[in-house]
Amino acid sequence: MKAMIRWWGAVLSCVLLPLGANAMDAKIVMEEFMVSAVDPGISLYVRNKHPEGVSKFAPAKILLYVHGATYPAETAFDLRLNGLSWMEYIARRGYDVYLVDVRGYGKSTRPPEMDKPARESAPIVRTETAVKDVGAAVDFIRKRRGVDKINLLGWSWGTTIMGWYTTQNNDKVNKLVLYAPGWLRDKPSLTDKGGTLGAYRTVTKADARARWLTGVPEDKKATLIPAGWYEA
Repeated sequence: MKAMIRWWGAVLSCVLLPLGANAMDAKIVMEEFMVSAVDPGISLYVRNKHPEGVSKFAPAKILLYVHGATYPAETAFDLRLNGLSWMEYIARRGYDVYLVDVRGYGKSTRPPEMDKPARESAPIVRTETAVKDVGAAVDFIRKRRGVDKINLLGWSWGTTIMGWYTTQNNDKVNKLVLYAPGWLRDKPSLTDKGGTLGAYRTVTKADARARWLTGVPEDKKATLIPAGWYEA
C-alpha cells in the first residue's frame, strides 16, 4: 500500500509546525481506557497521549484518530519509527490526542463470530457499526474534557467512518481530516480476494508486504522502505 509507505513523510510535512527544542523535550503521558459502546457487552479500547501536567484543552487541541479496515489504530498511529510515533508527534505540539479501536480490532471486544471460521458468518463490523463505536469514543472524550466539539482524523476506511459520523453529528466536530480516503476505482480493492465475504479477514505478513509494494517499480522495491520499518 503506497499510502502507508508514504505515511511517515506525510506526517512530518502536515499542517503541524516543525518540532522545536522545547517540544522535543516535552514529557508525554499515556492513559488507557475501556469505553462502553452503545451496544451492551461491547468495550472499546481508547488510548490518550498528552503533555504531562496538562488537563485542560481547547476543542481545537483535542484529536481522535480511527484506523482503516485491516489493522488496529495503535499499529500505525502510535508506532514508533526512528523513536517517534505520529501520535506522540502531535501530542508534543500541545494536543490532547486519542485513538480508538473499533470492536473486533486491537484490545476492543472481539465479537463471538471471530472465534469461529470466517466463512460461517457475514461481515460482523460494517461501517454503520464502526460509526456507533466512534460516537461512543467521541462522547467519552467530550465528557472527560468538558468540551462540545473535538477534531477527528480518519485513515483509509476510517475516512468513511469519520465522514459518516460527521454528517450525523456536525455539532460535535470541530475539524475533520480525511487521510488516504477511498475513491472511485475501476479495479477490485487490493484486499478483495474474490468470493463471498466472511466475518473477518486473515492477513499474513507476506500479504501486508505485497500490498505495501503494489505498483512500486521492481528496481525500487529493495530500497523504498527504510531498514527495520517493515519489521516494526
